[in-house]
Amino acid sequence: MSQQPERVVINVISGKGGTGKTLLACVLADMLGNHPNSPVVVIDLDIFVRGLTSLLYFHQEEKLHVAGKKELVVANFFVDKLRVSGKTKNLIAIRNYRSFGVVPAVGRIDEVLDSPDISPNNLDEACMILRNILAHIPHRYRFVILDSRAGYDELVAATHSLSTVSICVEEQDPISRVTADNLVAQLRHSKTPLFRLVNKGRGISSERDLDRGVRSIADLGVIPFDMDVLNNFGSKNFWDEIARSLYRSAVARAWNRLSSKLEFGVELTPPRISPVGNEFLEAYIGMLSSRDRVFFLYGILIGVFGITYGLFGSELVHILRENPVRFAMFIMGIAGILFALFSFLRPRKN
Repeated sequence: MSQQPERVVINVISGKGGTGKTLLACVLADMLGNHPNSPVVVIDLDIFVRGLTSLLYFHQEEKLHVAGKKELVVANFFVDKLRVSGKTKNLIAIRNYRSFGVVPAVGRIDEVLDSPDISPNNLDEACMILRNILAHIPHRYRFVILDSRAGYDELVAATHSLSTVSICVEEQDPISRVTADNLVAQLRHSKTPLFRLVNKGRGISSERDLDRGVRSIADLGVIPFDMDVLNNFGSKNFWDEIARSLYRSAVARAWNRLSSKLEFGVELTPPRISPVGNEFLEAYIGMLSSRDRVFFLYGILIGVFGITYGLFGSELVHILRENPVRFAMFIMGIAGILFALFSFLRPRKN
């Protein structure tokens, strides 16, 4: 009988909100979940903001109850201070989303938590709550990703101390970097390895640039900024956008660096469908808003017509009138360019 691999608990944290922490956790979970023998579950520990639980809510066609009434959610462990017992063991709510499981923060998406004693009073109590949550996760899940709340408190300290590794997600702006520095300094007393990952990176024109954020052994690299990836998070178009962008490749690259350092033995090699052949052009277009992409599309079309007429002049009009077949082929060529560009540059619905 083969020995079951040791569980890996990955704690995703950030010094401030808005760094794209939840989005990154979901993309990583989806890739790990598609890897052979690597079942993964993500736990929404932010019982007030509930970004991950909101994603599950939309995935379940906006049903208010994201978990059954008799199932345990994360908030139960904070409000009721549940402990591990034979009655509650393995009754935690785990909902399937794509290739991974999700433990929601609350049972009902609009639930108001008004208990005066929700937050842990100290680090010991926070550790007790987190241990109880982890104890309810079935052993079949090799990877457990903790989507922690932003900033620092007793719970974040507990998630760091009880995890296999913590990943601090930050942005390139000075405020985000300072808040990440402060968070790392607060957690340095623990023996848990802590790595840093730059999200929403600017000026990335190729996969070679993904290593630009590696400044020390604690850096995992940089994840590129892409307007459509961020705007479509949670929508039906989201995973298509991920497949077209450098985002997923960057997450895989960062994970492989982490896996190699800590010897997890899982390497991610996701196939990528590139919409354009030139990496610089792709990176530039990824920075444009939907409106700017429409302007870009019309600019291409006007340019094609202008250059064609400039080369052939009035002869072009004569050719198109006298030879209907060439006229039809010309229209088909323009339509082909239009459809090809529009398939990539079309305005996305959030």
